[in-house]
Amino acid sequence: MSTDHFDTHRKRLEDAQAALATRSAHTAFRESPSTRVHGEEAPRAGKAAFEARLGQRFAIDQPGTIDWIGEEISPYTGEALGISYPRCDVDTLFGAARAAMPAWRDAGPRARVGLCLEMLAQLADRAFENAHAVMHTAGQSYAMAYAGSGPNALDRGLEALALAWQAQQQVPGEARWQKRFGKDEVVLEKRYRIMPLGPAVVFCCATFPTWNAHPAIFANLATGNPVLVKPHPGCVLPMAITVETLRKVLADNGHDPNLVQLCVDSTTAPLGKVLVEHPQAAIIDFTGSARFGSWVEAHAGGRPCYTETSGVNSVVIESCDSLPAMAAAIAGSVCLFSSQMCTSPQNIYVPAGGIDSAAGHHSADEVRAAIVAAIDAIAEAPARAASVMGTIQSRDTLRLIEHWQQRGAEAGTVLRRSAAYLHPEHPQAWTATPLVIGLGIDRHELYSDEVFGPIAFIIEAADADQALAQATRDAREHGAITAFAYSANEAWLERAEAAFAEAGAALTENLTGAMPLNFAAAYSDLHVSGLNPAGNASLADWSFVAGRFRIAQARRPVSARAQAAG
Repeated sequence: MSTDHFDTHRKRLEDAQAALATRSAHTAFRESPSTRVHGEEAPRAGKAAFEARLGQRFAIDQPGTIDWIGEEISPYTGEALGISYPRCDVDTLFGAARAAMPAWRDAGPRARVGLCLEMLAQLADRAFENAHAVMHTAGQSYAMAYAGSGPNALDRGLEALALAWQAQQQVPGEARWQKRFGKDEVVLEKRYRIMPLGPAVVFCCATFPTWNAHPAIFANLATGNPVLVKPHPGCVLPMAITVETLRKVLADNGHDPNLVQLCVDSTTAPLGKVLVEHPQAAIIDFTGSARFGSWVEAHAGGRPCYTETSGVNSVVIESCDSLPAMAAAIAGSVCLFSSQMCTSPQNIYVPAGGIDSAAGHHSADEVRAAIVAAIDAIAEAPARAASVMGTIQSRDTLRLIEHWQQRGAEAGTVLRRSAAYLHPEHPQAWTATPLVIGLGIDRHELYSDEVFGPIAFIIEAADADQALAQATRDAREHGAITAFAYSANEAWLERAEAAFAEAGAALTENLTGAMPLNFAAAYSDLHVSGLNPAGNASLADWSFVAGRFRIAQARRPVSARAQAAG
């Protein structure tokens, strides 16, 4: 007898739906990697599973395999992982996805969602293996790779799955319709079918692959669409583990594993444009650079296209309760994963006349110095730096830091130079502490676009209102996912909240303490608004799932005998 995975995991789904309804704090998975939670064996087995992959072929039996490729380099060791993946003929992958689709469609929403819940459960069982895979490709610290790219990413996937389940319940499978036409009573039996659109291409980014990909993958599968997973060439392993797990669950339960396929390319022979323009691609999910994201949106050709790219996230300071607490919060967010997150703050605005706090007035120089000192407190403690900053994912980012170190000195004031910190466990790790550049608000050409990596600008404005106007204008015109504001003036905060809402950037106000400024909680925080150039989709709202399927109907008269029996 086959397992009813929907009933097995029903409570997990219902709990997720309840959290979505209330927007309360919730997680369905264990966020801590502590051995006190998991015991000694699970972390050890996960690390061993990762190490067993090194120097080997990642054997996924997919159709159309041409050869084997791989170019991942660990930012912790500086050495190639030596893992190769199947490079497959794109037409063959799409053909296999299309062939697998009818049976998956006909299985119905309940069976699909049940299997997706089982997929999430089995991915959770591989959280430690995934953590090491993310560390040695994306460069995250161990704690972030486990929690942020494991349980938190799974929660984002479950969130989208719960929404997809609800969306598909809006129309019943059957209905009886009755209406009088003159002397005749017409009774019709109507049937409604969920109809998926076709193969979806899911692009994954290099620095946070699972967190952005899981929602798209599960929104597509739940609504009946097969998925081609396109990882970044420098960060394939986490997504290969995901695809391997999902294919196994499908095969073990009598479904075609080609509902989920890995589509690997290389930096020298990219497939991004080929996949977007392929006539069999029915849905596009993209996470990555703003430049290519704009190209994807322009070439989607009317097909559903969900993008999350990048933007210029700002901090606007009007006043605060405690300067040290505010500076520590800003510094922690600038340092977190070396600002390689789409929610990392880049532009920090300080009024020229300084700010007030509960302790008195602070000059602009004092505010700048407090932020730099708070960054130093993290950067100069290697163990803390390692847990907060992780590594730099790409050597290109290291070169960008060098470029801005020179450019910042020419165009403004280098308030803090970037330097490598010595990782206590991996002395060859690619590391860089934050570079902080002081600018006047008139140097807009330098800070108006995203500068990726641990590079922050402290921008002096005439006052907080000028800063707010510039920050929100940049969000509208150049994109922003998040924004941050500090003020003890309630009326000013209300204006800031309204201004950033108009600009489409989620605003965090006066947050200090243990929670990172840019933490986005599944089931509660909507990630990306779709209201500015930082992306057109939100993780996750109804629009993220509802456009992935359509509803077909059939109707027929009900016979008199059937009416009497009914």
